[in-house]
Amino acid sequence: MKNLAILLLVSVLIVSCNSNDDNNNDESFYYLNRHIEFKVTSIDGVDLLNSNNSNAYTENNIKIFNLIDNEVVEVFNQEAENPIDFRIVSPEDSGNEKYFIRVFINNSQLENAITYIEWNDTDTDTIKSNSVANGNSLVLTQAWYNNELIIDENTETLPEIIKN
Repeated sequence: MKNLAILLLVSVLIVSCNSNDDNNNDESFYYLNRHIEFKVTSIDGVDLLNSNNSNAYTENNIKIFNLIDNEVVEVFNQEAENPIDFRIVSPEDSGNEKYFIRVFINNSQLENAITYIEWNDTDTDTIKSNSVANGNSLVLTQAWYNNELIIDENTETLPEIIKN
């Protein structure tokens, strides 16, 4: 009887792992490298992501929006590991000298995908990105911050954005 129960359990597992599942289609991608990272400093060199600075941008004030089908949509995915699609990374966590922000970019299209960063009520910047499909993954190839190229295939250092 014990062997019959094990055989039945294994059979159910094999049937449920069928690769012809309707959820397996060409539009399901694994997003490899769908984020960009950069430092944000003032003209005077002040780290604007360090909450110890009085004029710092904080996680409580920053919002991410994506342009999808000509509609600006605020990002919030309750089921995601990072529901607000960004994270401020401290020097202690990264080993870098300054804080930096990791922004998960809009992946609704491969070319000219637009992500907006609303730093506060009066300051919003634009990230435009291009990606390529590589099998079942998308790989970021270029990113522009307010129309200035900050990431491409030759980028080796963390870009720094200077804000007024």
